[in-house]
Amino acid sequence: MFQYHRMIVGMIAVSLAGPAMAQAEDSGFTYLEGGIVGGFVNDIETSGVVTGNTPFDLESDADGGGFIGGAWQFAAQMHLFGEYAALGQELEIRSATSTVSGEYDVERWRIGVGYQYPMSDMLTYFGRLSLDQLEFKDARAAGFNLDIDADDSGIGAELGALWQTTPTLQLQGYARYTSVGGIASSGSDPFESDVLVGVNGRWYVLPTIALVTGYEYGKITTLNLGVRLSF
Repeated sequence: MFQYHRMIVGMIAVSLAGPAMAQAEDSGFTYLEGGIVGGFVNDIETSGVVTGNTPFDLESDADGGGFIGGAWQFAAQMHLFGEYAALGQELEIRSATSTVSGEYDVERWRIGVGYQYPMSDMLTYFGRLSLDQLEFKDARAAGFNLDIDADDSGIGAELGALWQTTPTLQLQGYARYTSVGGIASSGSDPFESDVLVGVNGRWYVLPTIALVTGYEYGKITTLNLGVRLSF
């Protein structure tokens, strides 16, 4: 009977220790991550630079793709980072008498340097500067010769906070500026600046492995789900 009670106590102790055993090892600035991403491009029908002089009405609908990213902390409070995402977009081309479906591709990447300032074991503030790139390409629709092909690059900046809410759960909020944020409403450039707001969550199932999800709202709105490996 005594051995049986010891087994029960041991099982309870292991179950209570589980979350602590899976605790994230650092504040999250040396990592690799990747997964799936879905997104929506707003206002493509308003840009003559992107759509050309087509007499038809265009509308873009959400679709998905993949993303990959990483960072490397090279000093006590500095890190390098990079992100890349490629996703498709459904396309509708409407005339007075018919509607044809098509698609096009969107690619975004940014690379840069960041600075993090830990306020406590639970809260870290960070800032980033980056070079951003946005490209629309490979438009296709049966019976149409589309010219949705544009790319541009520019600077970006980001401010945010990382909160270790529990030993296994991290939440991150941020706002970022990019000079290539979405479809330009006027002028000769295909894209214009935007300020995006995002939230991320990470659940560490092991000390160096987390399930991640994120939502970013802007002229190009995205939602992602993936896995992060911390080092």
